[in-house]
Amino acid sequence: MPQGLQCWDASGNLVLDVTDRLTRILGEVGTGTTSGSVNDANFATGTPWFFVRDNSPQTFDESGIATNYPCRIWIDGNTLNWEFSTSTAYPISRNILYGVY
Repeated sequence: MPQGLQCWDASGNLVLDVTDRLTRILGEVGTGTTSGSVNDANFATGTPWFFVRDNSPQTFDESGIATNYPCRIWIDGNTLNWEFSTSTAYPISRNILYGVY
């Protein structure tokens, strides 16, 4: 039976029972402005997750049309993937923090 942090008071009553899973950071990768991927066997040690650190805001031209675009990001098995659309004229580089919980 999984067990996390459990605390009892002086009478033996359970007052805190935390069995949540905590995250573990496996790495960080910069996408640059081209599609790519990172393979990490440690994805198999838990449930994979990623977080995109936005280091360049989206910009718009004078008519309100976006002039740069973020990439599509997904995890497939042990591989973190990112892909820029072929129609993206001005791709935005992203930093992706990834790990498992």
